[in-house]
Amino acid sequence: MPTEELTGEVASVVFVNAATGFGVVELAARGDDGPRASGPLAGLVPGQAVRLLGRWTEHTRYGPTFEAVAYEHARPRSAEGLVAFLSSERFPGVGETLAARIVARFGLDVGAVAEADPGRLAKVKGVSPALAEAIGDAWREAGALAALLAALTAAGLSAATAQAVHRHFGDEAKAVIDANPYAVLAVRGVRWAGAETLARTAGIDRLDARRLLAGAVTAQQQARQRGGHMATPTAELVTEARGLLSVDAPDARRALDLAQEAGELAFDDELWWLRADLLAERGVADEIARLLTARSRLPAVARDHEPGDELSDEQRVAVAAALRRPVSVLTGGPGTGKTRTVTEVVAACEAHDLRVALCAPTGRAAKRMEEMTGRGATTVHRLLEARGRPGVGFSFGYGALRRLPHDVVVADEWSMADTRLAWALLQAISDGSHLLLVGDADQLPSVGPGAVLRDLLAVDTLAATRLTHVHRQAAASRIVTLAHQINAGAVPPLAGRDNDVFVVPEQPQRIPQRLAEIVAVRAPEFYGCAPTDVQVLAPMYRGPAGVDAVNAELKQRLNPAGGRRGVGGFHEGDRVVQTRNDADLDVANGDVGEVVATDTFARTLEVAFPHGTVTYPADRADDLAPAWCLTVHKAQGGEWPVVALVCDAAHRTMLTRDLVYTAVTRARLGLLLVGDARLVAVAAGRVGSGARLRRTRLARRLAAAVKPESVAGEIP
Repeated sequence: MPTEELTGEVASVVFVNAATGFGVVELAARGDDGPRASGPLAGLVPGQAVRLLGRWTEHTRYGPTFEAVAYEHARPRSAEGLVAFLSSERFPGVGETLAARIVARFGLDVGAVAEADPGRLAKVKGVSPALAEAIGDAWREAGALAALLAALTAAGLSAATAQAVHRHFGDEAKAVIDANPYAVLAVRGVRWAGAETLARTAGIDRLDARRLLAGAVTAQQQARQRGGHMATPTAELVTEARGLLSVDAPDARRALDLAQEAGELAFDDELWWLRADLLAERGVADEIARLLTARSRLPAVARDHEPGDELSDEQRVAVAAALRRPVSVLTGGPGTGKTRTVTEVVAACEAHDLRVALCAPTGRAAKRMEEMTGRGATTVHRLLEARGRPGVGFSFGYGALRRLPHDVVVADEWSMADTRLAWALLQAISDGSHLLLVGDADQLPSVGPGAVLRDLLAVDTLAATRLTHVHRQAAASRIVTLAHQINAGAVPPLAGRDNDVFVVPEQPQRIPQRLAEIVAVRAPEFYGCAPTDVQVLAPMYRGPAGVDAVNAELKQRLNPAGGRRGVGGFHEGDRVVQTRNDADLDVANGDVGEVVATDTFARTLEVAFPHGTVTYPADRADDLAPAWCLTVHKAQGGEWPVVALVCDAAHRTMLTRDLVYTAVTRARLGLLLVGDARLVAVAAGRVGSGARLRRTRLARRLAAAVKPESVAGEIP
């Protein structure tokens, strides 16, 4: 908690970042020249009297600066300052003349009058009853963030959390939290422990209905996040809720019922669901059924297209399915010709002047799609014109009420798509348009819950093609053959150099140093590439050879801080990855970029991504992570010239067939197995849960919704 305070009137506002709430102001404190203060002060205006809580620091450029973590309203200190405050943009309709009249009538007690009995302000000439009420509302709102900051920091939550809560709920945040402390769980980054702290401060009983309801929802969220499941059996969810709430089974079951009554949870098909998940899964089945019963826009293409002679029989079947069926699925491993098949479909449609859109779940996957097909591609979120909405997540410009204008949509890397993303895309596809979903079913499943690609492939009435033939050129790559051996669970001993696969034995504690040498020197010299063309992958964050340790070593070798002040922990030249979709900044989960500029005064950093440069406020930098080394999950959908995979026995629990297969297939020219390469064979023998065991009902819903006789959209 801060131990220092500074009280005064705001003399001037030096800098404001409305997106983050960060501001820099100068105060007129006790007749001094005006100390500078920074922190969550964006809502302050000239003339406002405040008490700041924080500490004094020495800014390298601006000298003594008070770094505030919170502020609260203080009694006005001067008539002049109060006039300036009332005539600011905080009080529309009150100019300087009217403000002076109000202050002349009520003196420094204006605030007390505005809060307790704003109607009295109408006694001043020029102040209507409506304006008097508006002044009262504005005065109370001006203190909303201050009161929220004070309340949350007093309960032990950080000022950054308070800022996030205020962004989420707006000026009503304090009232919302007072009514139900567990409402903060709707804010990204707030954990159960933080909500519990607030609730204890507010005196919430352990069996309070608000606590039980929130616990039931959080228990379901944790269960789905841990296993990727869409739904949870009653006994399992009761056990989860009991552990979270520290209550007995009857009270845990009561918590589930309360959540169901409130519309947060739903019980369907003997399972518990987040209501939004249930709607999404039902929606996917309904939208696919809609598309399959619509009359196709592609009869001429399907009738006239002659596939290229170099296509295999499997590829010809896939092309025909994409042109004849409104919804089709294409899967296959590396080297089987998925990209060539997609290119054939796109070229056939372009020859008939049809509008085609290419998309993928992440920016990196979309970029790879562009490079492989020679056509423009985008993320699903950008294609749908996603926009961030506080308290909601995303809203999409395209959907059920305004559908995409494209005749054909091709979505790649569909193993990465969770159920909600799939529903969003399907709703936006127009009747008569065709949708081709492409992905490798043997890769890791989506980070979000569901197993959409698995479930689509399990439905006989959907047109699905699995490419199995490895083409001659691809078969010459040891990377490709190793991937197929891993998938078959039969990996021979690996040693030395085998074509484009290199085994680099190393002790776990020495792996980070060896990787730094590989990325900085060895690989660039051998392949004639830049260090940025070499991507290091590791299964886990922790351990002597985990992502965190390797990132620290690679940063020290490739871009040391060297005494530079960072922003959000990053410096110019750092390689970073976006960790969640952010429509406001137009960045997608998985986008990899480079920090090209930092501003320690404004607390911003600029990151250059393939689609453009994005300016991050310091608090949004929490959504960035170092990308010198990535987890295999984060690397999914991307491809690099050279990949170095950490093989450490400490990561054994994560080493499964789908994970190592996904890692190996990220490499295009060279693959380095650093550590103990025998672990690749161990992983190949462990099937793991992957998408296989994810609990969903999508395949069942699709089988019921898509009957052979109902597919009217197929072109004969």
